[in-house]
Amino acid sequence: MKKLPVLLMLLALPAPSFAQTRRIYHPPPLRIHVPFEAAWNAMQEVLAEAGEEVLEADRAQGRILTRFREYMSGPLTAGHLSKIGQKVQLGDADWIRAECQYEIQVELVEAKLTLVTVYTNIRGLKRDFFGKETWVEVPSNGSREEFLLTQYGRRLFGQTFKLDEPRKGFWERDPQYVPDMERRIPRIAGPERP
Repeated sequence: MKKLPVLLMLLALPAPSFAQTRRIYHPPPLRIHVPFEAAWNAMQEVLAEAGEEVLEADRAQGRILTRFREYMSGPLTAGHLSKIGQKVQLGDADWIRAECQYEIQVELVEAKLTLVTVYTNIRGLKRDFFGKETWVEVPSNGSREEFLLTQYGRRLFGQTFKLDEPRKGFWERDPQYVPDMERRIPRIAGPERP
């Protein structure tokens, strides 16, 4: 009898939706065989081409910080925000605007080896039922980082540059055919078998 309330409580909890879960992939730091100066200048050029305004650029520490830039505003903000960040559910509010900011780290490893890391800070402006507006941090899903690193690689190495694809997890792999026991053992033709 004591198990019945526990069972009812477990059934009342919302079940996670595995079909809608999207794997979050943040691209790893890009390791390139280019001198630091060329890597630094190429990142500055890529940011300028993308229309990003650099707020802070510290060459000694290898750090670049851009200003927050409006990514989307209006009634479709929630849909666009779910494309670049992990969706934050709002119970009684609507997304009004979304902004992005890049934090880039360009590190010298060796004379001709540089490590480039990109982080994206995303924030969304939500308006609740009473009209109060507040900014909410939204975790990135890695798509903006992947876009910037791809543009950066194409700037340095040409239009055929692509980032390495992440390895598939166990549940994302394609199923493999496994024959039954009868087909696994090859037939041997001999005097003892007809």
